Amino acid sequence: MVIAVAFIEPQYEVNVGYVARLMKNFGFEQMYITNPHFNEEEAVRFSTHGKDILASAKIVTLKQLRKTFDVLVGTTALSAHSRLNVLRSSINAVQLSEIIKETESEKDFCLVIGRETSGLNNKELEMCDLVVVIDTKSEYKTMNISHALAILLYEISKIRPEIPIKKNKRNKELATRQEIDLLINYVNKVADRFGYDKHKQPMLNSAVKGILAKGIPTSKEVMLLISLLRKSLVVTEREKTHRLIVGVV
Repeated sequence: MVIAVAFIEPQYEVNVGYVARLMKNFGFEQMYITNPHFNEEEAVRFSTHGKDILASAKIVTLKQLRKTFDVLVGTTALSAHSRLNVLRSSINAVQLSEIIKETESEKDFCLVIGRETSGLNNKELEMCDLVVVIDTKSEYKTMNISHALAILLYEISKIRPEIPIKKNKRNKELATRQEIDLLINYVNKVADRFGYDKHKQPMLNSAVKGILAKGIPTSKEVMLLISLLRKSLVVTEREKTHRLIVGVV
């Protein structure tokens, strides 16, 4: 299992340095950065013993991260106030650690932390499989990036001793990122075929990704769902062709 941290468009050297330092504190090594706007030499000053993590950080895009990791975990201070707001339907830090534990080292996770000033936007949250929020139990929900990350890494680190170092060989292999993306692709095709509202499709995608990320679907289970959706498309296309042949509009 890999648990990495990705920082979206960081601006302030102190936050970048503290993130690297925190990762060192809790034993996490892989750091990713998208579109950086900070001075690396200055950030090193704040990283203390985490300078090696900062030095090895990779510059990537969110799309590249989605292809690399099984589960992207977005972070936000703004949780959903309505059940219809699927994009910001969130879990808490403890629930996240439980999901990671249940995967039994078979999935790689990446915690995606947003901009210091505005966090992650809706498009970025839509690309994530899960969204986590830290409930401060007050009206002031927004935390400093590094402080929020410290809470997340602490909760995750509590379950790490129970995670085996080597991957378990399981009879049931978990679904890959490619298989899950293929399933979502077929969900969209079926939605299009049956006239599902276009503006609701991003929410539908987020709902499917959330359900799959919270569970532990196997490759066989996901492929069975794909075959069902594929079959439904074939059948409806045959019916459409038949209606055209017999002159039914």
